[in-house]
Amino acid sequence: MSRRAAGFVLGFALALLIGGGLWWWLGERGGSRVRGTAQTVSNEPREKREFDLYFPTDGGRLRAERRELEVAEAPKDRIRKVVEALLGGPKGDGLYALFPEGVTLGGLQLGADGTAYVDLRWAEKEEPPASGSSEEMQRVYSLVNSIVFNVPQARRVVLLWNGAQTLTFAGHLDTSRPLLPERSLLAP
Repeated sequence: MSRRAAGFVLGFALALLIGGGLWWWLGERGGSRVRGTAQTVSNEPREKREFDLYFPTDGGRLRAERRELEVAEAPKDRIRKVVEALLGGPKGDGLYALFPEGVTLGGLQLGADGTAYVDLRWAEKEEPPASGSSEEMQRVYSLVNSIVFNVPQARRVVLLWNGAQTLTFAGHLDTSRPLLPERSLLAP
């Protein structure tokens, strides 16, 4: 094979590889795979299951509120329902909402390694809401603990804000890496 032909074949293969990678990346970022998955999951049979949702309480702690949610067997559906219930706020006394009204779940992915990627969105707000260090830890670990303790396939959580991973949610806690649950924040 001549050098010219080898260069052409190599260039063509590289263009295919880059094009396929770009197609996959745009599909992930645009949320089309997340929406498609949600539609597929909605056709699965659903059952009512109990989940412990961890909400902020006084003193910088998290307290579990047992909630019955209707979910499919798919882990992504369970994560979605847990996060949506958390964002909807607590029903019990002495518990507080994680975020101001208007923060929603934009999309989620669950990697084969057990990493759940959770994208939170707040219309027309580029940054997460400001807070002190205790409130930031409660917000973040309310999500992380509720996901990991309720969905065995999820072992760690990456939080995204408006589609991008941020260094921090309010300037105090490093959210640039996958987060493991934090049991020390749980109220007795």
